[in-house]
Amino acid sequence: MLTRIKVCLLLALTCSPSLFAADFTMKVTDKNYLDTQGFSVFLYDSTYHPVFVDQKNTAMEMILHGQRIATNGDVRLMPTPEQWDLVATLKGRHADKANNRLTADLAFPTFDLSYTLEVAGEPGGVKVSINLTKPLPQKLAGRAGFNLEFLPSIYMGKAYLVDGTKAGIFPRTPNDSMVKVMPLADEPKKAYYLEDWDKAKGYTQPLPFAEGKSITLGVDDSLARVNVQSDTADLMLFDGRDRAQNGWFVLRSLIPSGKTTGAIVWHIRPDVIPNWTRPPMIAHSQVGYAPDFSKVAVLELDPKYSGPKTAKLLRLTEDGSYKQVFEGPITPSTPWLRYVYSKFDFTPVKDPGLYVIEYADQRTAPFPISKDAYAHIWQDSLDHHIAEQMDHVSVREGYRVWHGASHLDDGRLAPVVGEQFDGWNQATATDGKYKGGDHIPGMNVGGWYDAGDFDLEEPAQLNVIQSLALAYREFDLKYDELTVDEGAHEVEMHRPDGVPDVVEQVKHGALLILAQFHNIGHAIRGTHEPDLRQYTHLGDGASKTDGRIYDPKLGPDEVKGDYSGKPDDRWIFSTTNPYFQWNAIAALAASADVLKGWDDALAKDCLDTAIKAWNDEKAHPTPNQSVGGFGGGTTAGGVLAASQGSRDGHSRSGTPSASPTESGQTAPPVGSAREGFGVAQDWAAALELTIATHGAEPYKSRLKELFPQMITPQQMGSRGWTAVRALPYLDANEKDQMRQAVKTYMADVDKQLDATPFGVPPSLGTWGGSGAVTDMAIRMYFLHKAFPDLVGPEYTLRAVNYILGTHPVSSTSYVAGVGTVSKTKTYSNNRADNAYIPGAVIPGYIIIKPDFPECIDDFGFLWFEDEAVVAGSASWVVAGNAADAISRESK
Repeated sequence: MLTRIKVCLLLALTCSPSLFAADFTMKVTDKNYLDTQGFSVFLYDSTYHPVFVDQKNTAMEMILHGQRIATNGDVRLMPTPEQWDLVATLKGRHADKANNRLTADLAFPTFDLSYTLEVAGEPGGVKVSINLTKPLPQKLAGRAGFNLEFLPSIYMGKAYLVDGTKAGIFPRTPNDSMVKVMPLADEPKKAYYLEDWDKAKGYTQPLPFAEGKSITLGVDDSLARVNVQSDTADLMLFDGRDRAQNGWFVLRSLIPSGKTTGAIVWHIRPDVIPNWTRPPMIAHSQVGYAPDFSKVAVLELDPKYSGPKTAKLLRLTEDGSYKQVFEGPITPSTPWLRYVYSKFDFTPVKDPGLYVIEYADQRTAPFPISKDAYAHIWQDSLDHHIAEQMDHVSVREGYRVWHGASHLDDGRLAPVVGEQFDGWNQATATDGKYKGGDHIPGMNVGGWYDAGDFDLEEPAQLNVIQSLALAYREFDLKYDELTVDEGAHEVEMHRPDGVPDVVEQVKHGALLILAQFHNIGHAIRGTHEPDLRQYTHLGDGASKTDGRIYDPKLGPDEVKGDYSGKPDDRWIFSTTNPYFQWNAIAALAASADVLKGWDDALAKDCLDTAIKAWNDEKAHPTPNQSVGGFGGGTTAGGVLAASQGSRDGHSRSGTPSASPTESGQTAPPVGSAREGFGVAQDWAAALELTIATHGAEPYKSRLKELFPQMITPQQMGSRGWTAVRALPYLDANEKDQMRQAVKTYMADVDKQLDATPFGVPPSLGTWGGSGAVTDMAIRMYFLHKAFPDLVGPEYTLRAVNYILGTHPVSSTSYVAGVGTVSKTKTYSNNRADNAYIPGAVIPGYIIIKPDFPECIDDFGFLWFEDEAVVAGSASWVVAGNAADAISRESK
């Protein structure tokens, strides 16, 4: 009986003549998208990424009640396309304000298919049309269709209705029947690795789990309810997760043969709540605040929202009740992107305790005001995320084994195969005594998985070493919660072994870099998977390869001792790019300084190797070009590169935005080692060698020579701040120059930081910007320490509070597991479990162009918002300790 009642209610919601109550009209805005209060439609404000292709943020996109519910609306040749599958070439886009219509001109040139995608406002929603210039080629019949992808985290577990009569629930787990869909005979040739990947997967696609002329999604969810009706071919619902865990629900109609104008016509009608306004969002630090320092929350408000002019601070009492202790005004609202922002300053409240902020009908989770608010915010990053990312060892936590000893078969010199996925390539067949395909001995030690994948990204390795070395020396970081046994390839969490964890992590990184110099003769570009089947692996890194060295003389399934006939060993990408050499020298010198007194033999090896490499570079400078890979995309060229802005060897925020061609091949990224290399490519090496040798020559002289170039206004906001670490080795007049440089820098910095209501660098690229904010926290800490009269402590605390929740979209802490409310679904290597690794620092919000800031809390499969890189965690160790040190300053 209850089931019948529920079905009747669902039918009632979808069978009224006007379908839904609101009969609104969409209009094209000055930003060239269709909009009404509560609903927006974008069309190709973003394009497919030139390296990663489908990032789930392009073509036709829909925002309903403050959520991006759908994306990728366009013609595709598969029901559930994967990341690298064919996409159309965008020829142009237009906004017609007079007729409230958006259009995009697109083509699949190889198939002689050209068409216009049109989205036009109509009463209660939009009309979507595909208009072909000539009828569909016969070979694409049954293959070409219009797809629109819906976010699984919104719809799974929610109801849908087909043709007003057939009810169903969006599945939490995909379980549809699969069929083979072979490539077309004259389909554009893909890169070899994509061809191999297709063969390995078996060319399978799921069958639809629902079909009809009208489908209502989210019938039981008033914020996500939307109806789609087709005037042409039937609608089909597919589950993209049948092919890959990061798939979305796909609504699709096949393009019929013989039609041109109106080949596809959909009517999309969302159930927009009349006069809907987004509830206020109270952005604040989820770990709380230090008593004697600034405490400012930022209110993110809908422009049409009318609320009170004051906010309140309530204290949580022992009996569970809340007592108001402060009420203060909010500042006049400031517009930014699609919202407006006000601030609530409760700095006067200093008594230790647990508090909440209350504004209108919103109340935050509890947070402390405490002298030690920042004392532990970095520990999970060091002893969980960085530890879990350790390669070539097993990592255990209590009853849980995070992963076994991985990649003990590293590695083979990459053969010359042209461009590799993720933009990697190998341009030469030899390196010293090795040729492409050769096993290079001794490379199965040290290093950290880069991010949600298992690459050993060289820029990441060098940055982690330098960041952790800096943290150890600056903050006397003797924290010990790990047992690390490099000889046994074993790591165990929560088991102190008497050696500071930072020292053990620096050693782990140094072992990898030393192996490169000892076995190859120089630093390398990185170590990368040989095929997409390995690259797309989720779970235990030890299960990716067989751990045995490949021997081509053995059969595919033959094993002989430590050797096997399985060519699964990772590829080593070589390089002669000086970026890697100079920063490897810096990393080894920093390691030597840290390891002294803990492992003197290894410390000596690090310093001797760094000095020899310095002398070699000075005697025979390597050409400024990349031989393997396309160079490192890190931007600092020295200590603490922009950790979160660089990923997979290039800056995601710095890559071009042009669409790839339909072949699936992408243009090489513009990011290279020259970016961030600047005027002083050996500054970091000179600095670290000067420190490690206590001011020895020739390093000190080189430091003094480079110093004037490092403190220019152009350098101060990136690498120039590191010059404060050179002050003990400089003369009084150079210290005066540094003071003047900082004064000049600070005169302009507030103007730069005012670009957002949060007073930190904005996130404007295709990869979230939390790394730049962490770098700001570190930079300002060192400038404050050196020149407290010029640089106040508030800059570092503001940046740290941003990461911990004072940012756009939500107040969720970007550090997984840290703070009362934190990100608990991340794009880490355990993302298939909808889980997170404690201490992982996510990139955070990006702007879905043109004006929608987004960071989805309950979905972990958008790498540009959710993927935590190991270098970001290492930077956070420095930033977290900096905030703690500042909060303990006496005022």
